Amino acid sequence: MMMCLFKVNYHRMIETSPPPRHGMDEVQFPHFLWQSSKPAVGALLTQAFLKNRPNEHWVLVGEGIAQCHAQLWTAWHSAVRRQNRGTSLARSLDAEFLRYLSGTHHVSEAFKRAGVRNGDQKGCFLALPSPDGPMDALPSLDGEQHSTLSTQAALLAEALGVEIIDEELECNASGAQRLGLEMADFSTLTCEALIGHIVSAEFHS
Repeated sequence: MMMCLFKVNYHRMIETSPPPRHGMDEVQFPHFLWQSSKPAVGALLTQAFLKNRPNEHWVLVGEGIAQCHAQLWTAWHSAVRRQNRGTSLARSLDAEFLRYLSGTHHVSEAFKRAGVRNGDQKGCFLALPSPDGPMDALPSLDGEQHSTLSTQAALLAEALGVEIIDEELECNASGAQRLGLEMADFSTLTCEALIGHIVSAEFHS
């Protein structure tokens, strides 16, 4: 497993109110990795997800897309900041989150990059925290909230015919390439590079 580093310079952010610098790797982003016994049909699995998800704060991403907690927190913080200021390019928080995660200003392109593709046998459910509350600290779940999300994820997995698995997030080249990240050498991929890809969406929107 590659180590995820977090040294990004947030002074490059166009908008003010940068994400909190500390704790992005320590505070877990609400997520549930899943696997399927057979290759997915991307459109069908996505349709089933949208039909069965608990609410619109639940997001489905494809194999290798969710790579480290700092990556997910940065995309979430950027999307919430845009929403709070009324400058979102997407109509919903989940779509704006995917736009940042994919490092693009095109919402349709974001779904192509981050969504489940034909042949995927793994992926991730992401439960976006509520955008309410101060932006200078990361939201955290208490035991009851985590239990509720776990139950919802299990029911969602059952409805989609997939299985929740207990694995750690990790940086991986194939997922980074799907997200549109360009690097000369993907063997040096770190969480810092993934965050830089997210930040780049600010410069194209």
